[in-house]
Amino acid sequence: MNLAINLKGVSKVYPGVTALDNIDLQVRKGTVHGFIGPNGAGKSTTMKIIAGLIPATSGLVEVDGQDVSKNGAFVSTKIGLLPEQPPLYNGMKVGDYLEFCQAINWDPSEAKGDRKDLMENILTRCKLQEVKNRLIGNLSKGFKQRVAMAQALVYGADIIILDEPTIGLDPNAIADVRQLIEELKKEHTILLSTHQLHEVARICDEITIIDQGKILRTGPLVTIQSEFSTFKTYEAVVRSVGEDLKKELLAKDYIQGFDILEHSEGSLLRIRIQGQEDYRSSLSELIATRGNLLEFRERKMELEEVFREIVRD
Repeated sequence: MNLAINLKGVSKVYPGVTALDNIDLQVRKGTVHGFIGPNGAGKSTTMKIIAGLIPATSGLVEVDGQDVSKNGAFVSTKIGLLPEQPPLYNGMKVGDYLEFCQAINWDPSEAKGDRKDLMENILTRCKLQEVKNRLIGNLSKGFKQRVAMAQALVYGADIIILDEPTIGLDPNAIADVRQLIEELKKEHTILLSTHQLHEVARICDEITIIDQGKILRTGPLVTIQSEFSTFKTYEAVVRSVGEDLKKELLAKDYIQGFDILEHSEGSLLRIRIQGQEDYRSSLSELIATRGNLLEFRERKMELEEVFREIVRD
């Protein structure tokens, strides 16, 4: 496995508090990895340890195969970090601040292009060209977050760590951040922490769920969803659900039950199937014959539902 981030047996202990308890975390290169958990679960602590901002009490922390505790200078050029509280200097202009961030982290031996070209690219990507000569302190929350994202990118880091990048943002600003992450994942490995679970499900390849300093689940989202699906669920949008269709559905011994919900185009028929056998073809044909079928799909367990199941255990 080609790993960008590798944690083995990592613990972080403060006087009277164990923030991380012997955790393992692997993030594969070229993926977007969602790191989720309740407030105080240990997400920010883990990210700070990976970035070399604080040391682990015990365990191995590797970035791109290098031990963070032994090669912090190398790690600082490999990781771009957006912390939950971004280190913005309100008295500096946007352009000057980003040039400062670039200068202190730039490594010519690791650089993949020209500094100025990269700066212009990041200003454009983060939609900051129009405000690059304005004071950071005079910007809106949304623009400040764009500046914070930009500072994690301006020195060409391969691995981007985003800790709650959409916190406190309005819907338009959240959409901008989502679009930027979608672009970044083509070229970077991304470790993303957020409470916006629908965004995690939308853009992440793999997820890790942490609670009370312990890793509860980690792996591809579809695998974790399947683990908690003891039955299949199909959804059919139909014009109407007649008595003939209800009787035929009830007569099928593999159907555990069904619900009829309101829908803008008629009714939403949600059918629960016992076991994991695929009945899509036969069911869709039956419903199309009896119920004027408009749409048919298999319903996956939502990440919010999986999260509640895992954290509640």
